[in-house]
Amino acid sequence: MVAIDKAHEDGVKRQAEQDDGIASIKYPKTASNSSISSGIKQAHTDAGFDARACFRSGLFDEIDALTGEFANAQPFKHCCIAPFCDEQLLQGVRREMLDRLHFTQKETDIFKYHQSGDLANLDGLPEAEKRQLPSLQRLRDAIYSQEFRDFVSKVTGCGPLSGSRTDMSTNRYKQRDHLLLHDDVIGDRRVSYIIYLPDPEINEGSGWAPEDGGHLELYPRESDDSWAPAVNPTRRLPPRWNQIVFFTVLPGQSHHSVEEVAGLDKERLSIQGWFHFPQPGEPGYAPDQMSQLWSAGAVSTLSQIEAKRQRETGIVGDAFTPFPGTDVIDSDSKVELSAEDMAVLSKYMNPDYLTQKVMAQVAEKFADDSHIQLGEFLNKELAAKLGAALKAVDAHDGMNGTQIPPHGTGERGRWHAFGPPVIRRYMRLDGPPMANAVGKAEDEASKESIAETENAATDILAAIRDELFASTAYARWLSGITTLALAGHRSMVRRFRCGLDYTLGTPDGTTSTTLDSVLCFVDQPEEWADGVVGGYECYVDGGGDGDEASNDGSVYRLTEDESILLTTPAAWNTLNIAMREPGVVKFVKYVSASAPGSRWDISSEYQVSATEDDEDDNDD
Repeated sequence: MVAIDKAHEDGVKRQAEQDDGIASIKYPKTASNSSISSGIKQAHTDAGFDARACFRSGLFDEIDALTGEFANAQPFKHCCIAPFCDEQLLQGVRREMLDRLHFTQKETDIFKYHQSGDLANLDGLPEAEKRQLPSLQRLRDAIYSQEFRDFVSKVTGCGPLSGSRTDMSTNRYKQRDHLLLHDDVIGDRRVSYIIYLPDPEINEGSGWAPEDGGHLELYPRESDDSWAPAVNPTRRLPPRWNQIVFFTVLPGQSHHSVEEVAGLDKERLSIQGWFHFPQPGEPGYAPDQMSQLWSAGAVSTLSQIEAKRQRETGIVGDAFTPFPGTDVIDSDSKVELSAEDMAVLSKYMNPDYLTQKVMAQVAEKFADDSHIQLGEFLNKELAAKLGAALKAVDAHDGMNGTQIPPHGTGERGRWHAFGPPVIRRYMRLDGPPMANAVGKAEDEASKESIAETENAATDILAAIRDELFASTAYARWLSGITTLALAGHRSMVRRFRCGLDYTLGTPDGTTSTTLDSVLCFVDQPEEWADGVVGGYECYVDGGGDGDEASNDGSVYRLTEDESILLTTPAAWNTLNIAMREPGVVKFVKYVSASAPGSRWDISSEYQVSATEDDEDDNDD
């Protein structure tokens, strides 16, 4: 495939690079965290450093009560404390973060936010520069002090925590920023924590409002028999001034996300960090300490994304269906559409695309690029009817670019939320009901008011899926413009709700070429064209099939050497056709709450039959 769009070239790496700047200050490069933190350990033993004074008075006397709260918390064990820090210290931290730290925007398929460098590197700065960040240094030293580590260890029951390995950075979530579901399982992380520093005077002092977004969302397991997360969260924690939330990092259990910040001029300022297992030479270190994380057979979210076992349980969709009456739609000779074919196709398609002249032009373009976009694909009458119905359904569900809709929005009738959200979440027409996929509270009168319109849209979309894209007539047309022999097909109708839905770049394990055919519908397509509100589909060279993913999730298959092959913005009544080779992964970027509506599409995949030359090559 040919690289035609570099607009999002810096935004597909799953692993964020750490930015090294603090204003004009540059962090020193170091070989390891343990070498950085020798000064920290010394600070903890200095007689003049009082770690407890950095926290709210009486905090350390509440261990028993907090331990009980942690043990009983749902959907997984966690602790939420507010206030937790000395007020004057935290005010100083906030000022230094805003005035002194340099933040760099990070964007991938799974997140978008602004991040500073690793605060462990502060110890390598010259003294004059360190003096510009006294509150940050004091808070960091207090967090990793023996006193606070013991406090966290007792509340969580997690055992000893490393004092030599620090791991924390500052984050600014601005409008449209988000972090999709994950479980934090990387390497030897043991406890995750988030310290919240939003403007204390936000919303005239009333605090962060639900409509501002930015909540920490906690997800239960799909069931007691599954390590996959349920499709919707069951607890949302607002970003509250002087609040800390922490939880043990457990594969297949500590699933959480950061909801998109939707409020205008609102910023979710926070410090994110981890405590690690003891390092060699530290008290409590054991060579087999990591084994307890995996003793129950849990699977980390990164492993779920990439492991072959997960793919084989149906990550990518239904099995391919062979075309009836023949194994392969042959393309060895010029395709001639029969009268029966034309009757099927002309019922749905723009008649211009059925002329030999236009088909030849499309074929020439596809031969050059291996992909093509065809606007105004459906005929005008059908497109107008469908467009009016889809717009009405979005309006009924509050998909108007001004707020994040509640989880469960639109889950009614034949539409079901489809997950697991570790790799995807969208509404699927006639899809299987998922665990915890409960529609939002909606009275019968409200449902009835949209039922006729929604049923009309649903019937049109289902007919396009079943009567057009599953037909041998469409396969022959597709084969004619691509010169590819097609053996089978599968299709699904999807709705990506603004503020809720996405797919992640997930290796699907295919070993043969696939032809993608995606018919997309969005309102106000000009608002989607630059990709700011998301919803675009991106093809990336995955660099392999993902079979080698490690169980602890520490191996990222999408590295900085990856290459973007194609990016297609969401558009109205536009068919995107692309030939996808094995090892290429694709994702639909999270649709922002600021999008003017849902991204609706009919996503079809066609098996490309191997040629005799290909089979001969595989035999060599």
